[in-house]
Amino acid sequence: MKVTVLGSGGFGYPLVFCGCDNCKRAREIGGKNIRKRASILINDEMLIDLTPDCSVAMSMYGKDMSKVKYLLQTHTHLDHFDANHFITLDSKYGVINNGKLNLICSSLCFEDINFKISQYEKMNLFDDEYLNKINLNVLLINHGESLVIGDYLIKAIHCTHHENIGAQIYLIKHNNKTLLYATDTTLITDIVLEELKGFKIDCVFLDESFGLNDFMAKHLNIKGFKEYINALRSNDLLSEDCLIFATHITHDGNPLHDELEEILAKDGASASYDGMEIEI
Repeated sequence: MKVTVLGSGGFGYPLVFCGCDNCKRAREIGGKNIRKRASILINDEMLIDLTPDCSVAMSMYGKDMSKVKYLLQTHTHLDHFDANHFITLDSKYGVINNGKLNLICSSLCFEDINFKISQYEKMNLFDDEYLNKINLNVLLINHGESLVIGDYLIKAIHCTHHENIGAQIYLIKHNNKTLLYATDTTLITDIVLEELKGFKIDCVFLDESFGLNDFMAKHLNIKGFKEYINALRSNDLLSEDCLIFATHITHDGNPLHDELEEILAKDGASASYDGMEIEI
């Protein structure tokens, strides 16, 4: 399984209007300190979260958005879902030779996607005729449910991040390798542990929004990140050589990349960065 990190930040790092020390230094040093909004690409064909930055990121890293077959949407907050990107599936925007796109999300997430795009265009994703017109297939799975599509097993996992819009995280299995993508979540629950039971996870991308701050607010800080990973370990859910990466990294409490790497390394984890590509 090949994973490309398209974005590793929350609302972006540096934050657009911010002049804090972290943001100033990130702008000065650049490189891995510049973080687009969190999203990953698996095997060049499976995108997790259609963010406002993902199109530019795909072009930067030599990827082709028209080749994406599967879109897993965690939820519809503005840093994770861009309605302006989505509406260009319609031929009125001149799209040519786009293949079938399979949208995979929760029922509530789908309802909110439909609502958000309706603010821009008269698009009705509950109309099968229209879905055929824009070459979109919708597959709804709620947490605890699984589906097999292509060479992938996908399981939706519970998270405690704005459940009113159907936010969830995903477990993806391909060629006997298993990845857990868990951005925008807070401390692990018994529900999560139950839904992950029976899997051995080879790679984790986990929310680490607030760094050294002592609050989490529907996300994780470094302390919460460690607690989440330790819970996975103590429940025998991680493979012996599991790769662990922090993502959704914000300027608010998180130092620059190299310093953050040193902090996370003490617990066997790393900070993901934009453009990072790994083989699991």
